[in-house]
Amino acid sequence: AVASITVNATGPNKGDVLSYTTGKAIFVIVILNAGIAAWTEHKAGDALEALSKMTQAAIYVLRDGLEVKVDVPAVVRGDVVVLGTGDVVPADIRLIEA
Repeated sequence: AVASITVNATGPNKGDVLSYTTGKAIFVIVILNAGIAAWTEHKAGDALEALSKMTQAAIYVLRDGLEVKVDVPAVVRGDVVVLGTGDVVPADIRLIEA
């Protein structure tokens, strides 16, 4: 846009207002594109935040023979993790039964 305006400002038609139309159009399109990109990034950030809220923060483990719901960071060595359909594996585990 700047190059187009500069060429027209130093060219033989520098007094003609219509010679600056291309530069102005390019400038408007670039600004519009930047606005759309910023809005899209904002919406993508909101979607990512919503997905992170949907992640599983707790899991069922067997402790002392009882099935207990614990937070994922509280899973320790020796816990038997009870996985159901759609559950996320919370740590490195040894699969006992499938």
